[in-house]
Amino acid sequence: MMRKILLFFLICFFPLVAGEGEAYNEKYIVLPEEKVHEGDYFAAGKTIEISGVVNGDVYAVGSQIIIDGHVLGSVIASGLSIEISGIVNENVRLAGGQIEINGTIGRNVTAAAGNIQFATRSSVGGNVVLTGGIVDLYGNIKGDLSFSSSNARLLGDVGKNVKANVGKFRIGSKANINGNLNYSSPEEAHISPGAEINGNVLYKPSQVSKFFKGKWQKRIFLGSRMVGILMNFVFSFVLGAVFLKVFPRKLKKTLDKLQNAPWKSLWTGLLVLILLPIVCLILFITILGFPIGLALLAISVLGFYTAKIFPIIWSMNALLPKIHMKQDSLVGLAIGLILFFLLVQVPFLGALLMAVFTLLGLGAVVLSRVPRKKVTAQKTKKSR
Repeated sequence: MMRKILLFFLICFFPLVAGEGEAYNEKYIVLPEEKVHEGDYFAAGKTIEISGVVNGDVYAVGSQIIIDGHVLGSVIASGLSIEISGIVNENVRLAGGQIEINGTIGRNVTAAAGNIQFATRSSVGGNVVLTGGIVDLYGNIKGDLSFSSSNARLLGDVGKNVKANVGKFRIGSKANINGNLNYSSPEEAHISPGAEINGNVLYKPSQVSKFFKGKWQKRIFLGSRMVGILMNFVFSFVLGAVFLKVFPRKLKKTLDKLQNAPWKSLWTGLLVLILLPIVCLILFITILGFPIGLALLAISVLGFYTAKIFPIIWSMNALLPKIHMKQDSLVGLAIGLILFFLLVQVPFLGALLMAVFTLLGLGAVVLSRVPRKKVTAQKTKKSR
């Protein structure tokens, strides 16, 4: 357990200790198919593709991570989109927006994401632990399967037991569970007639209201909430560190917009909040626009979550000038996040602060992407 914790914090704080290496600064990082990397492989960038052989562990942080090569050690990665279609001899630990496993994992898999899919060709030699919104399991898992999700489908093979806490659960006709099925859900799972379950089936109806009445259950709830806040803090810190170290120029443009036009940023963020759902709905209606709308929706969710980081850094630059806070100060980021997460726990004030910071961040990002030439041209036309 201690080794897992150390590995998790290593990948979270990798942007802080990676330095200014060549691979760290590039937006597109590739390990070619014919290349063999000796030792652990560290990468942080916009797109990371590992097609070669890594004779060690892989630590990766990026928007899109593709591993279709051979990793002789373990993989620990965090990104918006993660795809593993190659071979990983040891463990896999992932966190992201969308995760797809289409390769061979030698030992265990632990993953948390909005959408998790184990394709038909996927194979896991050990246990699988998942947390996600939508979970699709088509492959072969030789050990135990444990997951929590709002919607799950099991259409593959599980060598041992299945334990789940799920909203809607479907077990397809091609599913094969060699052990017991133990799940909790508001309604019984839809189990197709062709599905094979060699062990016992234990269904526990979800009774959330009764669960929270006991004292020890409340302690568990409070503890889980504290863990959730801590994970939210760590993830926000990692995202902020990535912007500070990987995208300093874009960050400076965004902070300049917040400094020079805070009210304009706020109203622009509100406009984005109103227009984005309309644009996504229009794209969903059209056949050709549906995948674009789906991608836009996924990016929007990450954008809403990330937006608060920019006002936090901006606020710390303004509030703490005496200790020489700089744009790339991780100390300022940490202090800002601590204050922010303390304030958002206050009733009403927390919700208002979260809304204002999110709108400020969204608006500043959008305004920073507007070319300066167009802006000056518009001003010239108005003056005429």
